[in-house]
Amino acid sequence: MDKANLTEEIIELLRKVDRYRRGSMVEAWMNLPPVTMPQMKSLFFISNEGRTNSVKLAAALKVTPANVTGIIDRLVEQKLVSRVENPDDRRMLVLRATDKGETLVANLRERRRSVMDKALSGLTIDELTNLCKGLNALGKAIDADQGEEKK
Repeated sequence: MDKANLTEEIIELLRKVDRYRRGSMVEAWMNLPPVTMPQMKSLFFISNEGRTNSVKLAAALKVTPANVTGIIDRLVEQKLVSRVENPDDRRMLVLRATDKGETLVANLRERRRSVMDKALSGLTIDELTNLCKGLNALGKAIDADQGEEKK
């Protein structure tokens, strides 16, 4: 098989993996509290950052800081995010995921991990080794590509 055909096969296999992961996550997402997608994106961003502010959140969402105010308000109302004064700059509020918010994010991440763990458990050690080598090579290619994009 030539390089172009192998590349196409890999892309199709990655799509299959993505469909499997997404399909198995539907139940977990359906059982979430009533939050919108922008609210979930915000919660994940805040959780990943550890602590942030509305300016950084707005930049990540590619909206204005005024646009995230309502999103933050609803996350605070649901006790998923806390908003406190920044001791260094009282004009700037610090956003953090609450324990409830962190638990929600952690449960979704664990669900995603367990889905892949289940799929991988059916592979032999040789298959896992080969897959790991291949994914490491793909990761290096991605790193190299991202390094070129930053130049």
